[in-house]
Amino acid sequence: MNAPWSTLPQQLRLAGVALLAAWATVLSWRVLTEGFAEVGMPLLLIGVVLAGSGALARWQRLPAAGIVAAQLVIGALLVLGTTTGSPVLTPDNVDVFAAALQGALESSRAYAAPVQLGVPPVHPLLLIGGTLVVLLVDVVACTLRRAPVAGLVLLAAYTLPVAVTGNAVSWWLFAVVAGLFLTLVFLQHSSYVAGWGRAPDGEKGSFSVRTGAIGNTALALGATAIALAVVVPVAVPTMSMSVFEGNGPGTREVEVKDPMVDLRRDLRRGEDVPLLWVTTSGPKPSYLRISVLSRFSGSEWTPGDREIPESQSATGALPPLDGVSLEVPRREFKYDVRVGPDFSSAWLPTAAQTTRIAAGTDWRYDVNTRDVIAAREDVTTADSTYDFTGVQLTYDADSMNSAVSGAGAVAGIFSEVPSTLNNEIRRLAASVTAEAPTRFQKAQVLQQWFREDGGFRYDLGQVPSAGDGGADLLAFLDERVGYCEQFAAAMAIMARVIGIPSRVAVGFLEPDRATNGSWEFSSRDLHAWPELYFPGSGWVRFEPTPQARATQPPAYTEAEFEAVTETASPSASSSSELLPERGEEPDAADATTEEEASSFPWRLVLATLLGLALVALALMTPRLVRGARRRRRLAGDIEDLWLELRDVAHDLGHAWPTGRSPRRTGDWLGRLLATPVHDSSRPDRPRRGRDQAPEASHALDRLVAALEHSRYARDPETFTADRFADDLVIVEEALAAGVTPREVRRAAWWPASVAGRRTSWRSRTRAGQTRAGATADETSVDELVG
Repeated sequence: MNAPWSTLPQQLRLAGVALLAAWATVLSWRVLTEGFAEVGMPLLLIGVVLAGSGALARWQRLPAAGIVAAQLVIGALLVLGTTTGSPVLTPDNVDVFAAALQGALESSRAYAAPVQLGVPPVHPLLLIGGTLVVLLVDVVACTLRRAPVAGLVLLAAYTLPVAVTGNAVSWWLFAVVAGLFLTLVFLQHSSYVAGWGRAPDGEKGSFSVRTGAIGNTALALGATAIALAVVVPVAVPTMSMSVFEGNGPGTREVEVKDPMVDLRRDLRRGEDVPLLWVTTSGPKPSYLRISVLSRFSGSEWTPGDREIPESQSATGALPPLDGVSLEVPRREFKYDVRVGPDFSSAWLPTAAQTTRIAAGTDWRYDVNTRDVIAAREDVTTADSTYDFTGVQLTYDADSMNSAVSGAGAVAGIFSEVPSTLNNEIRRLAASVTAEAPTRFQKAQVLQQWFREDGGFRYDLGQVPSAGDGGADLLAFLDERVGYCEQFAAAMAIMARVIGIPSRVAVGFLEPDRATNGSWEFSSRDLHAWPELYFPGSGWVRFEPTPQARATQPPAYTEAEFEAVTETASPSASSSSELLPERGEEPDAADATTEEEASSFPWRLVLATLLGLALVALALMTPRLVRGARRRRRLAGDIEDLWLELRDVAHDLGHAWPTGRSPRRTGDWLGRLLATPVHDSSRPDRPRRGRDQAPEASHALDRLVAALEHSRYARDPETFTADRFADDLVIVEEALAAGVTPREVRRAAWWPASVAGRRTSWRSRTRAGQTRAGATADETSVDELVG
């Protein structure tokens, strides 16, 4: 009995659902770039071609390796054609594609998601990734028939934007993908269930299956699973990941006074009020941090959402330093802090790098920022005491200069650039840092530009009133007069524009010595500065505020490096050109001259073609061997012709009775003959027997008689193959008419007499059960000959 999934409609149905599931999953990538429609629709068309070709190939029973190889080639050509406008592999066309891919890589490194319009699009990267997702789902679910395993591919693709941006994907898209995945699993396994059969009405004791009941049960279980996946993360306090936007009621979102508002208020009122005192045997506790601002809305920086479960109480050791290699030299010092009654904050001042804290269970730390936050709304720092262990790191400028991109090592919130950010700011960030070859040197250039080269001036009179966060960033960059918050905020957002994760820290700058030997921080010491992330060094402090306020920047930010002729960092390209405005096309006159030598990767293409040729040769080998063997036998005698008839029977899926006389074998073959039909009127299950093909029956008898005469006659006559070649052809056509067209195609392209039978088919006895201990050939002979 043919498997239900072997029909073309079933193959197309399964491939279509797999395509929709993969494509819907890739739709979650729309948060990675603006103008995702330029990727989504072409990807759907590519998926239709891949799914259709895969379904047709599986229906033709082609080998799985050949199907995957063909789909890879088709997918690559379609991606090439979508990107360049032509799927033809020419040197110029491949050069255009390579340039587009290089531009996409540069944009992915230089810009945070979503990548805005007006820069080299990341569409080629998304097309390649989306095509691979569609292809993998089709291969796993349809070609390998492992639909549940395809869920791993869908899950990996679905979580990609969460890993890059740190934001949750919309719940309705999750529900759609989950529903399609369950449909895919149901369609495939219902085929297996239907193959079990059901008992006739009134017959008891037989195994039967109600496929409708199974379908209803599967739908009920699937709907319940989707509902639980959507609802449970919202309600359970210990879960921090949710498919809804934001956090559920189970996770407490800390509502505190804005540290930036407090900074503006205290700086503006001008009073020098003592706030806290720090006692330590270590170095001067400069840059004592209160809070980190990680989210930029387009007009101001805010702390963003924080999660502080009870397990993160500030009563002991903290997690390892974020992104800091063990090779970075470090020294630890203990700090005892006493806060006065005039400093009431829900954020606890600590060193930027802290390994241990003892502040009590009323305070908890945030893992991503290491901020220490009040666990209850009535808890503040006023009149409190605590201690912590701070770490003094000795940064190596050369290590930071050679560091790779850190965008993938931190949460996406630290790389987000609002789509509403003014293009002039983007262009300014690119032009100021154009000559710097690495990310770290670009950060150095930005700091130097704000402190000295850009003509900026520090003026405390520019501090807005408390609660007014409407200071325009572009106005500050135009007028070039401001205070510490504006310098820190401007450098942080410009660092994100050029591909460096950043955040703004608010705290205290420099303390003064108190009479009792402790260090005293007052309201005039409040300050803001940017922190930039470099893998291996972690979050590194920079100081863009001019020396009128911050007299000395960190020493590592003023390190000098030898000039390089090539890009020292894989991400920081050196370009003196300004970035175009969003939607603006680059000027063709500004394009660089074409290289004399083509960058066409001849070796890679030749190696790929050679590999495909070897695969094709391997797939064609059984057909070629079978053809050579047939030609040799047709040039022999009647014995060779009989061997050829045996291999034809094997190739068409029939067993060959061993140890039987030619006449008994001929009687058995006669029952497999059918009337040859050469048009579309051929029935799915043709009638078989000698009466259905009289001409073939007579031709078979002539072959049997000639073979018997050659073997058993007193004076055997030499019967050459050419005398009975026409009879052989007639018998072969009648045998082929008795099987399905699929079996005929398989006999031609993958002959069992050369490649062997498929071991997944179990032979059966007359009773319909496999006889224990019998080989496949013995069982088939017993069934067909008796």
